Amino acid sequence: MNWKLKINWKREDNSPELKPGQVKEILISICKKEFPEFNFLEYKNSCYTFENIRIANNRNVYRYIHIIHSLQNQYFNCSVASIINKDLLNSSSYNLGILNSHQNLLTLKNKTLKSSPLRNNYIHNGRLKTTTKIVEEVVRDLTKFGKPFFENQAEIIENSPLLKVGFHFISNLHIDKSELRNQLNNELKSNQYLISSIKNQTYLQLKSELQHVNEVPKDIRRTIPSLSLELLQYYIQQKID
Repeated sequence: MNWKLKINWKREDNSPELKPGQVKEILISICKKEFPEFNFLEYKNSCYTFENIRIANNRNVYRYIHIIHSLQNQYFNCSVASIINKDLLNSSSYNLGILNSHQNLLTLKNKTLKSSPLRNNYIHNGRLKTTTKIVEEVVRDLTKFGKPFFENQAEIIENSPLLKVGFHFISNLHIDKSELRNQLNNELKSNQYLISSIKNQTYLQLKSELQHVNEVPKDIRRTIPSLSLELLQYYIQQKID
């Protein structure tokens, strides 16, 4: 952050300094106006989360807007997630995969514009006027880059040939979910969580079937090992019929 710019902000913005609770009011008010389909879900670990549930391929797709705020360090950080495994709601890890995608909004913006990253966060000055403007900037970026992300992910869930094969595989899978979960977790834990170390036969069979799907772009094909694991984790997460 340019400290000269920060000083200028202080001089130009004579509005009151933020009080506890005001950021929540600003965020919910602006997001509710611009994204009425998203409901405020929770505030946890300095993160405000908004949720919208969409049906795609007869499955619930959980769409989240995460906005982290630090009053002390005076910044916002925003990410968007489109997941089918609700257990990943509070995951802080970014995921570029096609099933449970979670991306930083500014990174998504830079990627879309094909520009070099200039910043990682949205900076404010701790005052009401400027902070409101920064929240409005976040919402504009969500409209321009977040909404297409959500629509693209819904299209992938509906039409991806990889997911078509993967969903068919787990729909016809009838094994003990607790045992499968324990086997996968134990293998990952004993091998420093390297997905390539998994030798579980169900996992290997699913991965093999996905690798035989034709006309898959190289960047997506590289995600097949992690996609195979995510599909089995989704299977485990589903209620037993």
